[in-house]
Amino acid sequence: MRIPQPPAIAPLPRVSPTIYEMLRVCRARAAWAAFGERGAVPEHPMALLGTCFHAVMEKAVAGELPVDEAGRDAARLAFDQLVASRHRLAHPLLRTKFPSPDKLPYYNLFRERAALLASEAAQRRTAPAPGGSSAQAASGHADVLVETMLRSADGLLVGRPDRVNIQDAEVIDYKTGVASEGDGWNVSDSESRQLKLYVALALDAGLRLAKGTIVRGDGRAATIRISSDEAEAEGGRARQALAAFNELAAAGTTFYELAQPSPAGCRTCPCIPFCERFWEAAAPEWMNECGTHVEGTVSSVSESAVGSTTLLSLEVEVRRGTVDRGPASVEQIPGEWATADGAGSPSVGDVVRVVDGRLPTREDVPVVRVDRTMTAVWTYKAQMESNANQAPCGPHA
Repeated sequence: MRIPQPPAIAPLPRVSPTIYEMLRVCRARAAWAAFGERGAVPEHPMALLGTCFHAVMEKAVAGELPVDEAGRDAARLAFDQLVASRHRLAHPLLRTKFPSPDKLPYYNLFRERAALLASEAAQRRTAPAPGGSSAQAASGHADVLVETMLRSADGLLVGRPDRVNIQDAEVIDYKTGVASEGDGWNVSDSESRQLKLYVALALDAGLRLAKGTIVRGDGRAATIRISSDEAEAEGGRARQALAAFNELAAAGTTFYELAQPSPAGCRTCPCIPFCERFWEAAAPEWMNECGTHVEGTVSSVSESAVGSTTLLSLEVEVRRGTVDRGPASVEQIPGEWATADGAGSPSVGDVVRVVDGRLPTREDVPVVRVDRTMTAVWTYKAQMESNANQAPCGPHA
């Protein structure tokens, strides 16, 4: 597949909790989220399913799903329809690996989590509010805001919390993941920052919130108290992060110059295929935290077949990445993965970037194997220069 171009950089008009968190880790990653060409890199299946999970939850808390037992079936149907729609627009590699939506890994797990939590959310919505009736609750009383876009008075901060319960002074956000044993009632640092920003936005809207809750995919919840001072301080830090980025953008800073590679920051980052700073900084010591990523020149290509599937094996001279420099093998790449976007297969002399492979054992000559969920093989010709021309893109909504 062809390596995508990095985006041109422009000032950001505003910052959301998601972009704020990215700015804290790597400004280039935030730039890709804001300006990058959507669909240029394959989306992780769990990200696709997570988006659909949230859409089902939105329907539930908005009163678009039944409250009785039929509600779970309706949630499942909504999930199926949403995933099918996203799948049709997904990167060709994802559709090549998983030809139908129900083949996506974790599909049934996310589907059942959506059905369970959507049913519970719909029932909570129709429960009588203190001093009120169930009929008032079912009609969507003004004490609850669902997926409502909030903006700060200066327009610099925006956010769309899943649910705001004004009467309980609480903001609620649903997460698709589950809590591991021992931390089921804890809110992570990044989740805390997100909840604080939502409270800051609510304060600007005249809503007095005092706590934030994370509801995880297994139904367990974690709540923290949030003071007005804490919320306003987090809002100030988000504005500072936005101002620092915009100052760099106005000065003509490139994607390359914005990148801040690190083992933790680059883990699961979609920018790895085209981020030159990553390839300059990555080292074998990064592998355990960041994954197996290889850049090297192809010295030989061999083919084999399993049924109707052609498999490619590459001998490469590794020059950068999280695998030691020197000779390595990349084995049994389904040929259709390498050509999913219409590009030709790798050939001798090409430079390949194998992203998110697996290195099961340590050997004198490393043998990198592919992972169906994660691995992508990107190719550019040896004589081609690195991405230099950046086509401008507008910010995503």
